[in-house]
Amino acid sequence: MQPPVLLPRAVHAEIIAHAQEGAPEEVCGLLRGRGNRAAELFRAENLAEDKLNNYIVDPKALLHQFHFEDLGDEMMGIYHSHPASVAYPSASDAWHAYYPDSAYFICSLAQADAPAIRAFRLIPRFLAPSPKQMADLLAQIPFHESRPALFAHFQAADKAVAPALAVLAEATAAPYYVLFTRDPEWDGSELRLVTVREAPVLLV
Repeated sequence: MQPPVLLPRAVHAEIIAHAQEGAPEEVCGLLRGRGNRAAELFRAENLAEDKLNNYIVDPKALLHQFHFEDLGDEMMGIYHSHPASVAYPSASDAWHAYYPDSAYFICSLAQADAPAIRAFRLIPRFLAPSPKQMADLLAQIPFHESRPALFAHFQAADKAVAPALAVLAEATAAPYYVLFTRDPEWDGSELRLVTVREAPVLLV
């Protein structure tokens, strides 16, 4: 179990308000804070092409990290919304997880009268399987195309692990995503494994 993250009630309300204003598109932003405690919200532009199902934080917004550091704080969290799905990281969310030290907050509007915010640590590992290992994975795992050119498999904690994956994932435990892209620049050597760990959200 991850340590809880502390979210001020005002920030909690701001995340929900931003999500509702942006629906049916996903919105995103940053949280300034220290350790596991959030202090302030900064809205960011979502630069994803498909904003209905994905988010990419505007890199200019990420420059706020330097301002946070000047205040003695850090980017303790990144938030985005799921207008029509549950508050759990999607394959696309896992693919864009580059900040393992930050909490990822997801606001779900799937139940319009009961918005839900959950927090996760998304910890990426960049793997380089051999051609044989990759062929075994493709043969043993039912990858699905979660969005164009991105192929994913979610390994739940209560499901059996394929032998080929057990070797590559021996340093972590489920749940996690296994992902790769068929973009033209992909040479068949990169495989990404993103561990998913939920952190309780406590309102303060």
